Amino acid sequence: MKLLDIAFKDMRQSYRSLTGIMFMFVVPILVTALFAFLFGGVGEDAGFTLPQTSLVLVNLDSGELPAMPAAATAPGGQAFDFSQVSSMGALLVQILQGDSFADLLLVTVAADAATARAAVDNQEASVAVIIPANFTAALMQPDETAVIELYQDPTLTIGPAIVSSLINQFADSFASTKIGTNVAMAQLAETGAVIDAGLVQSVVTDLTTAAFAQGQAGGPLLAVQPPPGASGEDNLLAQILGQIMGGMMIFFAFFTGAGTLQTILVEEEKGTLPRLFTTPTPIPVILGGKTLGTLITLVVQVTVLMFFGRLVFGIHWGGWLPAGLAALSIVAISAATGLLLASLVRNTRQSGVIYGGVLTLTGMLGMITIFTGGQVSPTLATISLLVPQGWAVRGLQTAMNGGTVVDLLPTLAGLLVWIVVFVAVAQNRLRRRFA
Repeated sequence: MKLLDIAFKDMRQSYRSLTGIMFMFVVPILVTALFAFLFGGVGEDAGFTLPQTSLVLVNLDSGELPAMPAAATAPGGQAFDFSQVSSMGALLVQILQGDSFADLLLVTVAADAATARAAVDNQEASVAVIIPANFTAALMQPDETAVIELYQDPTLTIGPAIVSSLINQFADSFASTKIGTNVAMAQLAETGAVIDAGLVQSVVTDLTTAAFAQGQAGGPLLAVQPPPGASGEDNLLAQILGQIMGGMMIFFAFFTGAGTLQTILVEEEKGTLPRLFTTPTPIPVILGGKTLGTLITLVVQVTVLMFFGRLVFGIHWGGWLPAGLAALSIVAISAATGLLLASLVRNTRQSGVIYGGVLTLTGMLGMITIFTGGQVSPTLATISLLVPQGWAVRGLQTAMNGGTVVDLLPTLAGLLVWIVVFVAVAQNRLRRRFA
């Protein structure tokens, strides 16, 4: 068939181009490999590990918790021993010095706040945590408040953020206990009960025992979990590399779509396309063959990159059906965009500037969520959808995060709209140009 002959002829031209091979396969793989080695290499023993954060603790808490049971049973059935806890400050120190955080924190204790701050200023420690003198009193007395001070090295980000997260979760448990005490006292007052120090102490004892036993024995304060649907073998490094390689794959797929369909302009300028139009082969078949060649080239590019990413970098692309649909949508929108650009550009002199500028700008805009690791405001996430690359990225991320076909449907519908519009405009312009 003429359609297939034209398609395979254009494919052979694409694979004979060293520049095309570089952008289709080599550059995405090299960029991903660079990040892989920056984060610790690849292979079974490779992984993304965090260095220990040096932490100086100062416990100024002069309060004293009421007598509590030596062992409190958490809902999970595990026990937590309160016999060594004299104050809320001591409880926080015991948690941060525990084995659960030994890989993350290197904890030392200082006698006063000035010493702890000096250790941070001299870069002997990354963070200082200063527990105030009224920390326990703030739990026992409804009108009392307390503030834990975090004094950190301003040049560091990850370590202080981890410490801040741990302290915030502890403070949340502390706040819930105090709120529960206030609610219980208010309800008892409404029933006419006599509110005295003994009753307050009893309520605080019960709530503190339950809250902190559950917080300590029921699960870790800081947990890193893979996305829903990801296999247990996936690690943080593979997730990071998946975002990077997925972004590079989409970015350069659009260049492949535009570059292969640029043969329409090249053959028009050389005169081979007008001569081909004089043959019995209909014009739609000729242009269709070129589009089919681009689609097959893109299928090969995306398939090779996804298999390479899975086998070498351990990237989990999601379930086979969602990942396959996301890949096909990337192929279709890349080819449609290339066809549109070929219909808009007059000659090859314009194509270099327009292709490079337009595709680079829209590609960077569409990959906002990849650059930020998915941590963007709803406004920025919406802005990325102003370009087709943003929809392609969203579809791939949905599949990689364990999304089902149903979860992909809105994104696929959005991509279908882009494809239909691009193809319709391109067909209309090409038909008028070659009529």
